[in-house]
Amino acid sequence: MLAEPVAVGAIVRRAAPRLVRDGFGPLAAFYAGWKLFGLGAGIGLAALFGISVFVHERRRGQPAVIVRVALALVAIRATVGLSSGSARVYLAQEIGIDMLLAGVVLLSLRGSRPFASWFTGEIYPLPAEVRGSPSFTRAMRTITAVWGGYFLARALVRLAALLTLNTDSYVLVAALSDAPFLIALLAWSVYHTARVLRRSEQWGPLIAAAELAPRA
Repeated sequence: MLAEPVAVGAIVRRAAPRLVRDGFGPLAAFYAGWKLFGLGAGIGLAALFGISVFVHERRRGQPAVIVRVALALVAIRATVGLSSGSARVYLAQEIGIDMLLAGVVLLSLRGSRPFASWFTGEIYPLPAEVRGSPSFTRAMRTITAVWGGYFLARALVRLAALLTLNTDSYVLVAALSDAPFLIALLAWSVYHTARVLRRSEQWGPLIAAAELAPRA
């Protein structure tokens, strides 16, 4: 039995703020600290933001997979940024990280657990039987391919911005290519998964029963 109805809007409203926080928060913290106090303060503030979010999620008993990845990226950014002493170099790492993410995401399609399936538990608590089914795996493969394409496209957009714009304009492009698309892709990912499972002969009745069950 599902723990709750598969309501796309409710799931997105619950998960989107955390996704944006984990993905965009460190960049926003860096930019604010850099502009107000200098490069070192910006890097330190971004690192502090990532650590505080990780501690918060662990105290809530969450697996915090997304936060773990974000925290590792914060550590890499901080090390390179402090050693280079350049805000532009610090920000340029976003391009390399996006390329790395695209590679990891797309390569995961070769295995039995596509990238998207790694984070399902943080978005919606599907039973293990559902997560191990062919219908679910098929949905995860499609979603993983789309996210991999997004990270690759975002890297190319940011590279073009870095080569043609000043640092402040680059940060604006980075922000606009981040949060709005993360929310849109999250919504589509939840919708696509629900659509595939609803059409499944095996899981369609289970989802229907959860949606008809009285709520507490």
